[in-house]
Amino acid sequence: MASVGGDGGETLSLNIMPMLDIFSILLTFLLMSYSTDPTQHDVDENLELPDSVTLVTMDEVPSIVVNRNEIYVNDNKIVDLQNGKIPEDDVFQGGINSVFKELKKLAIQNQKVASNLTDPEDKKKSKPGTITIEMDRKHDFRLLRRIMISGQQAEFIRFKLMVAKETI
Repeated sequence: MASVGGDGGETLSLNIMPMLDIFSILLTFLLMSYSTDPTQHDVDENLELPDSVTLVTMDEVPSIVVNRNEIYVNDNKIVDLQNGKIPEDDVFQGGINSVFKELKKLAIQNQKVASNLTDPEDKKKSKPGTITIEMDRKHDFRLLRRIMISGQQAEFIRFKLMVAKETI
């Protein structure tokens, strides 16, 4: 007769390898079936979907690149530097006139887009006022100051300066 709960001297071992195989197959299947593409639907012929209009995104920050010989605003060449300095006829009220004009155009475009927004939360986010500046390390700070003054005159009040990160 067999007894229940008694120690029969036998040890029970569980082999987890088949469970790991099933888990890895299941994980592979789920990863392969995952998609980031938008869902595709066949639209009924008696259904007309509303139109959607997307405004220009406001999160694009204008960038100014100052290499050794030129100044670019959003990849448009604006000024040729002469020995690392701004030509005297382009200096205006402490800033750089041509950079100011280009940034002012961008500020006006941003204001037009912001005026079309109706949600108060979107209007708060629509005031970019930020410029990203990349500048060659050999330039004088006076040139950077002139660029910042030009941006400030064009209603851009925050500046992000790009630097190379040194790993230690």
